[in-house]
Amino acid sequence: MNTSDHFTAAAIARLCAEGGVQHVVICPGSRNAPLVIAFNAEARITPYQVIDERSAGFFALGLAQQLRSPVALICTSGSAVLNLAPAVAEAFYQRVPLLVITADRPAEWTDQGEGQSIRQEKVLAPHVRMSVQLPRDTPDDLARWYCVRSINGAIDATLLPVPGPVHVNVPFAEPLYGRYDHAPDVRRVVQMPTVTSLAPAQAKALSDAISASGRVLVLAGQGKWGRAVMDHLWQLAELPQVAVLTEATSNLQGPKFITCIDRAIEAIGPHNVDALRPDLLITFGGAIVSKRIKALLRKWRPDQHWHVDAGQRHFDTYQSLTHDIAVTPEVFLPQIGRNARPNTGAGYGDAWRTLDQRTRERHIALLEQAPWCDLTVFDEVLAHIPFDTDVHLGNSTAVRYAQLFDRLPDHHFFSNRGTSGVEGCVSTAVGAAWATQRTTTLIVGETAFLYDSNAFWNAHLSPHLKVIVIDNGGGNIFRFIEGPDRDPELLRWFEAPHGRDAAALVRSFALPCQEATDMDTLRSGLEWLYGTHDRPAVLVVRTPALVSPKVLRDYFKALRDPA
Repeated sequence: MNTSDHFTAAAIARLCAEGGVQHVVICPGSRNAPLVIAFNAEARITPYQVIDERSAGFFALGLAQQLRSPVALICTSGSAVLNLAPAVAEAFYQRVPLLVITADRPAEWTDQGEGQSIRQEKVLAPHVRMSVQLPRDTPDDLARWYCVRSINGAIDATLLPVPGPVHVNVPFAEPLYGRYDHAPDVRRVVQMPTVTSLAPAQAKALSDAISASGRVLVLAGQGKWGRAVMDHLWQLAELPQVAVLTEATSNLQGPKFITCIDRAIEAIGPHNVDALRPDLLITFGGAIVSKRIKALLRKWRPDQHWHVDAGQRHFDTYQSLTHDIAVTPEVFLPQIGRNARPNTGAGYGDAWRTLDQRTRERHIALLEQAPWCDLTVFDEVLAHIPFDTDVHLGNSTAVRYAQLFDRLPDHHFFSNRGTSGVEGCVSTAVGAAWATQRTTTLIVGETAFLYDSNAFWNAHLSPHLKVIVIDNGGGNIFRFIEGPDRDPELLRWFEAPHGRDAAALVRSFALPCQEATDMDTLRSGLEWLYGTHDRPAVLVVRTPALVSPKVLRDYFKALRDPA
């Protein structure tokens, strides 16, 4: 085995392979040469070269998000490390396991005018599960033992107690390109996962509280849950006192669930608010997209709020937290569900479902009358996505429009809602599509698309990736948000009109591309998009910048009409 002669680099690569890391994303550089040599010598790890560090970080995030196992990410020293920060922050809040390995110059050169040298130790610390600084030299057994122990801990911290990114900073002194013909003798320490559960008395007390309550609202956040969570949530939704609300990115569907929250709650008013306000709120999962439900729950302030999360303490999004339940939903739901009894005098679930049905009917009628705009485009696009497809939603228009439409249960939705940034949604989808080799649809506004166009400066592009770019002339969401829309003089600073042609950019990457400007060309374009291509295909859909916000405002106004 012809590995690096730097012990730290060779040890990291060997321990990653022993620890189940099967993929590494490598950004070119010189200071990281020992890491490049060591990882390329490991046949058990597949390397990917991505030139742009920011894009590489999100590509690695997309891989790890779908594989649900740690992906290593390597870059050189200096500002290259800072370019990984957006993806690291997203991985932290989305709980995606990344092992970020950054090469560094010896600490002695920090702040001494040496090139590509910054204050790199713990530079990512606010948004990682652990920061590890390895020694520059390992001259004896004690130093090598410390190095191996630190690497073992870093690998395990990507998954336990909850998944997330870990930063390992490795200083290398020159020479950098030396090789050694034997792998280092290192020992992998295996950390065994454990399952925490509620004590029987606690579980019974919580079940009794659900049984006694007349209005229990369950709100599920972002996640991709197993069948057990779905089944137990279905069982809970059968109780007459329970209503279950989910979003597209919750990936939870059920016949009694409210799955279009923004659409449903627009019809809440003085005539029905008392029937819909919860006494008990139960939440779990990641970020909630809907600003409306967050504002409403902060106004309502339920008497009790239980948040279920094994890794986040005192998570008080709705300013009403009463119970911090430190277990996973997979443990919590069966423990409380098996003993919760129906409150036969309650009709809370039916009240929410009546509201949902009424707004669904209005939604259908409004779409039949609406002109060519973002709303009608999303209606058509979501209806034509093939079965068993992964759908990635860009920030911020795409992910919000998707919440207004009923979804097929075999579609799986993803979005970078950990930080809700626009900078890496394309690269994340590129990595995800490569990891799964499944049909993967990215729906994204053209501003976010242009911002992350280096996603296609990448040799690892799956032909199963289908990209739909909604081009409405800029950050169109700001024409709808109250505040920026009322100040025409400053609107351009929020909306950021760019004057760039998304289709021309796509063709510069030699990717197949078509454009749609009305419903007929959209339908034919979608048929073309989901045909067979040897590279990612892109459909650019052009919608009117001034019409779409007006239609959306009128849409919500009509949903609010109690008649």
